[in-house]
Amino acid sequence: MPIVLFPKKDKPQLARGFSPKVVRLNVRINEDIEEASLANISRSGLLALSNDISSNRHVTKLDFRHVCFGPEEGSILAKGLATNRVLLDLNLQHNNLSDVGTLAVAQALTEQGVLEALTLDANGIGDVGAYALAEYVSSSRTLKELRLFDNHILQDGGVAIGNAVAKCPTLRHLDLGLNEIGDQGAVAVATALCDYNKVSKLSIRANGITSVGGKALAKALRKDCKLRSLDLRVNRLRDDAVKHIFEALLLNSHLQELDLGRNSIRDDAMEFVAEVILKNKFITKLSFEDNYFTDEAAEVFLKLLQKAEHLSMTEFTIHSNYISEIKLQQIDLFMRTHARELQKKKRENKRQRSQSNVGVGHDTRDESKNSAGRQSSGSHSRSTSRISRGSREASK
Repeated sequence: MPIVLFPKKDKPQLARGFSPKVVRLNVRINEDIEEASLANISRSGLLALSNDISSNRHVTKLDFRHVCFGPEEGSILAKGLATNRVLLDLNLQHNNLSDVGTLAVAQALTEQGVLEALTLDANGIGDVGAYALAEYVSSSRTLKELRLFDNHILQDGGVAIGNAVAKCPTLRHLDLGLNEIGDQGAVAVATALCDYNKVSKLSIRANGITSVGGKALAKALRKDCKLRSLDLRVNRLRDDAVKHIFEALLLNSHLQELDLGRNSIRDDAMEFVAEVILKNKFITKLSFEDNYFTDEAAEVFLKLLQKAEHLSMTEFTIHSNYISEIKLQQIDLFMRTHARELQKKKRENKRQRSQSNVGVGHDTRDESKNSAGRQSSGSHSRSTSRISRGSREASK
């Protein structure tokens, strides 16, 4: 049977890849189930499943990846989703919903109103589907994660998604990688980040973004937006964009991970990177893989990494540049050693805090005992005094 259901107590990872069979109309989702995964399914089986989903009050996660859903299947599933009120996580990646199926799903989720995570990677979604998703995102007050990697969303669709992000107060993770949103889409997303948005993880890799989009993102970083992870890999960023981004990082206290791999960054950018290495205390992972740095830049980076007093970085990736193997090995050796030292300090600090908490607990208990002892001693003294007075009165 292509629907695999798991009791709450087991909670294994969702299994896929088993042989398809028809789901009969009398098949129902068990009340003890909270996750369901699907391999392949007939149209009649999908109708039965959609009917069950519409009234189900127990399943919170559905994984329908790689199941050959097209626009028609998406529309059938959407009918059940529209009246569901418990589903929190829907994964439809690597299907072929296209704009038509995406429109149906987006409208259904707008009615559903409680979903927290939506994955639509590799579904052939264009700008029409992006507009529909933007309307859903704008109205959602529960969505935390939206993944749209590897679709066909262009600049207009990217702008629509960016504008919607500004209206969604709960969104934390947005993946628009491998689309074609360009600078206009990047500017719209960056503008949303400036508006006190709470998105903490953003991927817009492989979107043809140039210095215009890079400068807009730098503006958001300068305003100390909440981003903790930013993926700008495989774009067309040059040294001038890097200048603005790294100047912004001197004022930013949130970003921890930055990926600038496979852009067009050269040695002229190293002075801006150098200042961040020396002064920024928050970056932990920084990647310049597959750019145009030379041994000259590598030598400067190594000296500054060794010199930085408050370096929090555990990964500094600079492979696939024009850098000799010996320089790469020296940087790798330093970063591995530094990462171990940071981990050691972290364990020591944790142990000291634990011991401090134990000591505070002992002191509190000792003080309680002493207080109880003083109260007992005071009571005993008062009792003795009363007995003495009684004895003297009796003798009189």
